[in-house]
Amino acid sequence: MGSLVAPQLSQRLYRMPIDLHDHAGATLARHPRSSPAALGRTITEPLKRGKNNAEGSAVTDGPRVAVDVTALAGQPTGISQSLRGLLGGLPADVSVLPYVISTRARRTRDRLPPGTRVIPGAGALVRAWQRTDHPRFETLMRGAQVVHATNYLAPPTAAPLLITLHDCSLVRHPLLCTPRVRALVPVVRRALRRGAHVHVPSEFVAREVRDVFGRDLRADSSVHVVNWGVPELPAPTRSPGVVPTERFVLAIGTLEPRKNLPHLVAAFGLLADRDPELMLVLAGPDGPARPEVDAALARLPSSVAARVRITGSVGESTRAALVTDAVAVAYPSIYEGFGFPILEAMRVGTPVVAARAGAIPEIAGDAALLVEPTDEAGIAAALERVITDTALRDDLVARGRTRAAAFSWEACGTAIGRVYRGLAADT
Repeated sequence: MGSLVAPQLSQRLYRMPIDLHDHAGATLARHPRSSPAALGRTITEPLKRGKNNAEGSAVTDGPRVAVDVTALAGQPTGISQSLRGLLGGLPADVSVLPYVISTRARRTRDRLPPGTRVIPGAGALVRAWQRTDHPRFETLMRGAQVVHATNYLAPPTAAPLLITLHDCSLVRHPLLCTPRVRALVPVVRRALRRGAHVHVPSEFVAREVRDVFGRDLRADSSVHVVNWGVPELPAPTRSPGVVPTERFVLAIGTLEPRKNLPHLVAAFGLLADRDPELMLVLAGPDGPARPEVDAALARLPSSVAARVRITGSVGESTRAALVTDAVAVAYPSIYEGFGFPILEAMRVGTPVVAARAGAIPEIAGDAALLVEPTDEAGIAAALERVITDTALRDDLVARGRTRAAAFSWEACGTAIGRVYRGLAADT
């Protein structure tokens, strides 16, 4: 199974080991602008001939749900964390039919649940589903009573469809998103017009969905607010050169524009003279905001810039060490639909300074110091208070542990399982 999926998941997999014939992905690669009709023929021909077909049987009497697990095949992200937690928290009567829409996922099968169906040609499918309802999901994978699109790519299907919208940045802040993400907007709109139901991780995102996609939502569709749980951190590993021995403030996440890291770097510059031993650690994969982060570093005195460490991607055990050892976690993001780093820090007793933006106030509750995301002086002052005011720090740590305990994967899985059952009952 691998470390990314809870062991108990294997007990409820509804296994249909039908892999698409290899020539489908190759054909899509050779003809990326194929017409939707031709695309459908290319993908479905192997199944019509019965190539590698096998009959599956449910291991329980509960709903059979096709779940998009593509996020598990790539770099660890907030979306992969949410998917991993959800799969581990689902009730035992839910039969999961895992699938990925990605040719490259074949190279990372060890990260995926056993029996995962690999559907190649993601780019061609996105282009087709932007403008048509073909190929239908039923021609790509059989046996599902419900389909759960966990990462915006919602296939046209006759089965009830649940789409998780982690946030609405792809519409609300398109310039903060990559072209690949922006390409999913018409796919989402078409799915909603067909009657898809929506899952969101916060009330903030629910309001965003009704505001941004209100005209696309059908009257009989529901928006289900179900919070994520808190990712489990493994035992810490303090990698030399990554986890400082000095005191440090931590920001964790991909270097992308909405994380607002240049303002954090500037705020650290204001604080650095008052706390000459403090460091700033930016932990996470490189992303499109790296040039802006580098430019912010270049504006600092060289002696201060030398105290900023950019680690790149880190493993889970190193992440655990960073979150645990930091004197504070800074989360100045300008737009978030949830905010795992906030709850991870609170769970291990690290105080949080976070932006008053997006879903962050909702998730943090009264257990973090909130600041305006572009107020560099305000960010610096809040970090200084958390570091130097022992009474405030102890209070935030206590409140944080209580706040983190309010989020669980069991509650998340139970609620999503209830949604699955309701949708399956309509079939």
